[in-house]
Amino acid sequence: MTLRLFEFDSEVFDKGCMAVLSEALGVKTVHEINGDYTLEFTYPPVSGKAELIRENRIAVCEGQAFRIIKTAFDPQKGISVFASHVSRVDAKTVHIQNIPDMMGIAPKDVIAYAAAGSQFRLLTAAELEKKGMKWVGDDGFLIDFFSSDKLNLLDAVENVRSCCGKGELYADNYSVALVERIGRDTGVRLGIGKNMASISVERDISDIVTRLYPYGKDDMHIGSVNGGVQYVDSENIGVYGVREGFKDYSEYTEPEKIMARAEWEMSADNPERIDVPKISVSGNVTDLGKLSEYGGLEKLEIGDGVLVEDRGSRIYERVIRIEEYPYEAEPSVITVGSVKKDLFFYLSQMGKLGASYKRVSTNAGKVRSDRIYGNVRVNGIRTDADGVSTFSGRLSVSALNGLAVEVRDGELYIGGKRVLLEEQ
Repeated sequence: MTLRLFEFDSEVFDKGCMAVLSEALGVKTVHEINGDYTLEFTYPPVSGKAELIRENRIAVCEGQAFRIIKTAFDPQKGISVFASHVSRVDAKTVHIQNIPDMMGIAPKDVIAYAAAGSQFRLLTAAELEKKGMKWVGDDGFLIDFFSSDKLNLLDAVENVRSCCGKGELYADNYSVALVERIGRDTGVRLGIGKNMASISVERDISDIVTRLYPYGKDDMHIGSVNGGVQYVDSENIGVYGVREGFKDYSEYTEPEKIMARAEWEMSADNPERIDVPKISVSGNVTDLGKLSEYGGLEKLEIGDGVLVEDRGSRIYERVIRIEEYPYEAEPSVITVGSVKKDLFFYLSQMGKLGASYKRVSTNAGKVRSDRIYGNVRVNGIRTDADGVSTFSGRLSVSALNGLAVEVRDGELYIGGKRVLLEEQ
């Protein structure tokens, strides 16, 4: 496909474009789950089509529409364009005077109320099922949405997502949904092992809290339900000592709920628990070799799951950010990791908070996590004479998924197995 230009009020993009921008250079898209989705390119000044490229018009790249936000003209380089996906920039222009209290309601119904009368439509359950996705709330989960005034549609969606404690915004131009997760499990493997030139390990306790003082509305404390004690101690207090901190939960008016929320902050079921160090493991990959099962880098999409293999250990994570050049042989950068979420509200509503949801961390100084943060940078995709795609790149990884990470005698152990560790 080629970059195409549409008039500012277009809502259908499969026909009727103003121009095919075949001379566009440096076409780059950046897509992040629950974050920005942008397009950038330049167009040579010698082309007559450059005069058509104006602010507010829509450029369509690989089937997705981006509204042109900024342009800059250089007599030598041409016109530089920055655009943002219509699902984000146009949603900000949908003014909502008020969303009333909506108690015990499906998340989808709140978004439908907010989007009523706009150019946006909600994807149906059947449409999402074909894409392997489903609405947050299709399992019967309901939320209490409190009245909000003077907001836009994107704000409303973010407020609903916050109420749910999870969810990912999926958009196909003006068709949107708040889904459980975007993407699919690909089975793609990224091997590191012998190709990893070095590994460095970093443990950061800057933000650890082992004694938490929680406060509710009007500085309500938990002393009345905690034997007169106004704080909650972590099981890790014997490892890291007393490190005091506080959190405000101004939406809570009952000490019991404040107490439960504070205990969740230090729960082994909480992937964002505050009483363990942040672990980062980074390494460089110089040659990943032939990846016949990879099927081509371009087939990885936002939200897809991948496996990072390291000396017998398999670490599963998702693609949370893609920076790519769809029409040029330029480096692409894939960030693998997890989407930050607050499962407290969701698990509490579903009656799962007291159960073992997913053990993602341990005490006594050992840390487990359900996240990897890092980058896979592809530096020169090519196709060999036999048609096999190969590439070289750099991979940085942090917070390994579901595996105990330890450093003993200057060496790194993942899941109890030693891996290569070199001083940086």
